[in-house]
Amino acid sequence: MTSVKPIPLAVFEAAVRVAGEALYWKDSLKRLMRSCGVSENGHARYAALTKYQIFRSVWGDLDNAGVRGLRVQHNLIEALANLDSPDPKVPDRGAGQRAIDDLRRLAADEKLLVSPADLRRDRLKAEAAELADRVSAEESQLKELQGEFLTLHQQSDHQNRGYALERLLAGLFRLNELEYTGSYRTQTDQVDGAVTLDAFTYLVEAKWCQAAIADSEIGAFNHKIERRIDATRGLFISMSGFRKETLDLFRRAKDNRLIFVDGADLAWILEGRMDLAEVLRGKVRAASIQGEPFVRAAEL
Repeated sequence: MTSVKPIPLAVFEAAVRVAGEALYWKDSLKRLMRSCGVSENGHARYAALTKYQIFRSVWGDLDNAGVRGLRVQHNLIEALANLDSPDPKVPDRGAGQRAIDDLRRLAADEKLLVSPADLRRDRLKAEAAELADRVSAEESQLKELQGEFLTLHQQSDHQNRGYALERLLAGLFRLNELEYTGSYRTQTDQVDGAVTLDAFTYLVEAKWCQAAIADSEIGAFNHKIERRIDATRGLFISMSGFRKETLDLFRRAKDNRLIFVDGADLAWILEGRMDLAEVLRGKVRAASIQGEPFVRAAEL
């Protein structure tokens, strides 16, 4: 026995009227059916028919689909009865609205509709559960990246460690839902990656050296930025940090388009204290307002 009650004939006929009189496009009916659980093929085979005929034909197929079909029929009644108003282009909007009102009344009398309050509560509950799942997944991914980061400190092969750092950064950018392009080569230079943030493209350079990064390497990277349009900026990541004298040069620079991240910043982000996008925006703000190209994440 199923606890799902069959749809009375009067309710079905009212639903047919709504499908034919309140919806203008066949595609509108198709989208509604798909949202209620009708398969693509379940609608497509009747695409040449009128909206009335499509609805009757699909309903007949659902009659033969057992409990699943009955549940989809209930979904269709709810979706049609809960339409706010007819499509703007229907020939007779008054007739379309009366069809919706009649279906809503009949379905309510048969206790086939969920109350708006129940719908809102269920929607909020589902959204909260989805958010909790997403947060849990992001925390798990961040913890995994943090584990990789800690493991890299034990890596003795410096070349492989550099490649692994690039992969870790790619994972971190994507975890923060930032549009990221991995390492690529042009006719004139090699770029470790590129990320888009707030309509600016940031070329990425990532280094893991024993000592603070050399001025010449930052200068070479800056030259790559200067050869590109003004909407291009640079994000230089140095695990070993930066010399004060080097940062002073960029503080005095007339047209600095670089921001700097060091290993402590990355650790701060991977510990979940601030997310990556928040740190980058804070550094950009400090560079724009204070003329300071390097502010530690912990000080933002």
